[in-house]
Amino acid sequence: MCPQSGDHPMRAIDIVRRVAPKARPEYLAAFEAGEAQLEAASVTTPLRLANLLAQVLHETGGLTIVRESGAYSAPRILAIFGRGVHSAAVTPAEAERLAGDGPALFERVYGLGNPRMAAQLGNTQPGDGWKYRGNGLLQTTGRGQHREMGQRAGVGDLFERTPELVTAAELALKPALAEWTRGGCNTLADKGDIRQITRIINGGYNGLPDRQEWLDRIWSQIGTGALWRAAGADDATADLQESLNALGYSLTVDGRQGPATTAAIRDFQSRNGLKADGIAGPVTLAALAARLAPAKSPKAA
Repeated sequence: MCPQSGDHPMRAIDIVRRVAPKARPEYLAAFEAGEAQLEAASVTTPLRLANLLAQVLHETGGLTIVRESGAYSAPRILAIFGRGVHSAAVTPAEAERLAGDGPALFERVYGLGNPRMAAQLGNTQPGDGWKYRGNGLLQTTGRGQHREMGQRAGVGDLFERTPELVTAAELALKPALAEWTRGGCNTLADKGDIRQITRIINGGYNGLPDRQEWLDRIWSQIGTGALWRAAGADDATADLQESLNALGYSLTVDGRQGPATTAAIRDFQSRNGLKADGIAGPVTLAALAARLAPAKSPKAA
């Protein structure tokens, strides 16, 4: 399906076996029989397949995770769900009580113990937080998403009724590809925009460095030349490059975020007291616009 070189195609299962040696049997079986599903979802180029697999391999820990376990320590609970970092705002006392108790933890943070998040996830019944915890290749989460992905995958309410089937070998690719397609991720992959793909899949940039590592590893198996050069030009990246050049950088305005553009973003972030991660997110773009705004003349005394 996706050419590695010359006329010799490399199937998704071949890549998976190379980069994820500890992959679970049900996931291997899903990819073994999944070429037609990938083609139907237009995941038909090396760049698209590499980006999809990078997200999948991160979300599943190299295809070893079926369901989110919830067996977290108290410090880990506070780091993920504590006050100031999550709407659950779990307190230290709660974290101690919930440590190691996945069902109770997820009911507290994803279920009715956290009404705001429960509403977002469509968790309406007691126990939904645990029943519909992270699930499958892209860790489908929440009753609402299980329902939607089932409908998009053409299996009706099957995943809502029986969430365990999200990871069944014959079905595992369906919800992942449904989510991928819903987010327009093929187009983003064509642009080489792993940051926006991650935001769509994850809701933020959690684990972005690991996702990038997976992408680089997969690309070494199926791609030709530098990964960023394979991506299509992006108008937003070209605008970003022009803005950085207006502040004294010397970038080629080609609409591709290669090493030079990433280094310039990091330098700008560092000089302006921002997290120097090389991601031109909303905060960085706002700071960049502020630096380029015309200076106001001081009012006369």
